[in-house]
Amino acid sequence: MNAMNPIHRLIAVSTLALATVVVTAAPAAAQDVTKQAKAVLARFNVEPDVREVQNAAARYARVNPGAYESWLTAASFAYLLPDRVKGLVESERDDGQDLRSSLQSGTLSELRTEDNEMILRLDLWWNFSRLVFNPDKIRLAREISRLVDQREDILTTVNKIYFARREQQASMIINPPTDIRTAVRRQLQIDALTADLDALTGGWFSRQLKK
Repeated sequence: MNAMNPIHRLIAVSTLALATVVVTAAPAAAQDVTKQAKAVLARFNVEPDVREVQNAAARYARVNPGAYESWLTAASFAYLLPDRVKGLVESERDDGQDLRSSLQSGTLSELRTEDNEMILRLDLWWNFSRLVFNPDKIRLAREISRLVDQREDILTTVNKIYFARREQQASMIINPPTDIRTAVRRQLQIDALTADLDALTGGWFSRQLKK
């Protein structure tokens, strides 16, 4: 049986130890970089998060999904009310002469009911076909579909601008410019993206930054 040369044995042990160090050091280095990245991004926690900006943009564009259900509910109950209402008041005076006044004419206040006989007639008309097939709900469904698409476009645009701006901000910290020209260009890019978020939120974003 061949015995391993002491020198070869030492080389093998050293190689194994070095490999172990390299394997265990790589994850540690990656974790350290991740922590550093999180620390850089944490510096911007004082600013509104992306969900707050999305909600502000949706409110400004008046595409809040919370209103959709109330619209459909209102359309469903709209035709439970009568289409037309007509009222008639009849009164017989002491002299036997009849007085009639329609509720639609606005002369009901001219009647005197003391010691007189009064009859009130109220006619109501419904269109029950609208309860089965409501054209307003179809129009609302189309409008809601359009607003949902518009809202998705707004939220997608907010996401792109928000994180492009955050990337520029982080880059200014990780890789700060070394000349005035580069510094001005990067700051203008951040300001332009800030202005875009202001346009989408009606100035809400900058007001939050000032707070």
